[in-house]
Amino acid sequence: MESTSSTGTIRGEVDATAAVMIVWLKAGHAVVGGQQLPIGRPVLYTGRQQVQWDRFQKDVMRIDQAIVEHVAAERGGWEPGPLEFKPNHVPDGAPLAAWWLMVRTIASEILSTTGEVSLDRERELAAMAAEGLLTAIPHWPVGRRSEQPPESNVGRAEAFMLDNIATPITVNDVAAAAGMSARGLQSAFQRVHQTTPLGYLRAVRLLMARQQLESGAATSVSDVARAVGIVHLGRFAAAYREAFGELPGETLRAANDTNS
Repeated sequence: MESTSSTGTIRGEVDATAAVMIVWLKAGHAVVGGQQLPIGRPVLYTGRQQVQWDRFQKDVMRIDQAIVEHVAAERGGWEPGPLEFKPNHVPDGAPLAAWWLMVRTIASEILSTTGEVSLDRERELAAMAAEGLLTAIPHWPVGRRSEQPPESNVGRAEAFMLDNIATPITVNDVAAAAGMSARGLQSAFQRVHQTTPLGYLRAVRLLMARQQLESGAATSVSDVARAVGIVHLGRFAAAYREAFGELPGETLRAANDTNS
């Protein structure tokens, strides 16, 4: 991961043939391969692309291509090999929140770590990054040309939770959808996401709520909470403040002030 900022204009070509590269614009203006980048949304570089950045702040994540292909094969139930991604796809909603959960988890570890990271841990973090990418961006093996539902147990569990983000669900519901025992599901999520299935679901819901509160389109905190499947407003406020350092009402007021 790297962060870059500039008060000028940068033009050139990006070569994304050796690694999978994802960029998200934090401020400014950018055009990648003829596509204007939205603020705060991950966009995938593909092959060689012409880019132009104007007075910008951006982050870039690079993931080893072989790791992405291996994780995709495990999730999809196919042999590892080159992938195609849905062109110009910009994730939204629950898949976008799942992406930001991955970024926050990895960034938190990187920023809190002193000294070298072991090769094994580096590979684990790269696999976690690949999981987040593949959740956010539709993909398939080269030549298939159509997205397939995930075949892995964890992939099915993730898809079930993201598809039912606004519905009260239990760990047994998720386990049944994934074709696993509850204990097996817990173990798998600890290995892949370093949290429990319901911990993952809660974190995605909180990030999705934040997206909606920051959008300027939300009318109330309670409406946003219900839209992401949160029914206990008191617990929501406490968990939101712990995650983001402010109450949801403060996020909403700031967004309304910005858009007024």
